[in-house]
Amino acid sequence: MTVTPTLADDATSTATDAWLAVVQAYNECTMTLAQRLAPLGLSLLEHEVLMNLMRSDDLTQRQLSQRCFSAKSGISMLVSRYEADGLIHRRRSAVDQRAWCLSLTPKGQAIAHRALGVQNEVVNAMADAFSDAELSLVRTRMEATANRLKTMRDD
Repeated sequence: MTVTPTLADDATSTATDAWLAVVQAYNECTMTLAQRLAPLGLSLLEHEVLMNLMRSDDLTQRQLSQRCFSAKSGISMLVSRYEADGLIHRRRSAVDQRAWCLSLTPKGQAIAHRALGVQNEVVNAMADAFSDAELSLVRTRMEATANRLKTMRDD
């Protein structure tokens, strides 16, 4: 006879239901953002690269890879394409001559600003379901959750 695992208690069930709601919201956000970015010719990774470079100029490819949660090889190919398209400028790091520092060109900044508009539209639609106090609580609780999960990986 095969025994199917069941949830241990109501607390676990509540936690699982909350986790599933977060996953569903994340997936809906991702799909909506991808759909809204498509007319700009941007994928989610391309958008993430542009947003990170817009927020922090002069990132190295390694830093960009870490911030985008993407393999360095994928970022490297995208950076090469963006450089050829005139969207980013690549120069040697003054600190580490092996590293490349990346920054947006004016053309890249223009595309990044259009993508930011799309991102803001999606974020504002999500935020409309919350008061400012609730948004603050969501932020602090999700940051604590992320830290706790990171600690589990580091153990």
